[in-house]
Amino acid sequence: MLKELPHGRLPVQTFAVTGKLRQRAYHFIRQQLEQGHQGYIVCPMIDDRDESELQAVSSYAENIQNGAFSQYRVGLLHGRMKAAEKDAVMSAFRNHELDLLVSTTVIEVGVDVPNATILLIENAERFGLSQLHQLRGRVGRGEKAAEVFLVSASQREESLARLAAMESTDD
Repeated sequence: MLKELPHGRLPVQTFAVTGKLRQRAYHFIRQQLEQGHQGYIVCPMIDDRDESELQAVSSYAENIQNGAFSQYRVGLLHGRMKAAEKDAVMSAFRNHELDLLVSTTVIEVGVDVPNATILLIENAERFGLSQLHQLRGRVGRGEKAAEVFLVSASQREESLARLAAMESTDD
């Protein structure tokens, strides 16, 4: 068990919220972007499926680019993209040519953008604890404090307990 953060890292605050608080989380994200920081939004699926309540990166990125984040540069990243496309998107994000990156879990490991201070994970109940912990590690890699919003509509007791564990611990 690792009990300490890497040298120079600040603790990341984590908040489990319902979808009803999504607009407040968006407001907080916009505040971070206004300060020149960057952020991630992670969705569990690439494409929409009929009768599914799961968020898909393709439509999500389009919806926020045309709505809540229309004044920001929004990028899209997922595993079905060709390697060159993925590299180009990550390079643009790293170089701050994008403010917000909507992605699947392809950002889980190996992504280091110190300017990223905010992460919102949609349908957070669909991810395992170690996966959520890995995703949380994408923010707070610089000198600024970072926040993570775990958005879930689940009312299952097990799901709520898992998300509460992510809120209360960082090891």
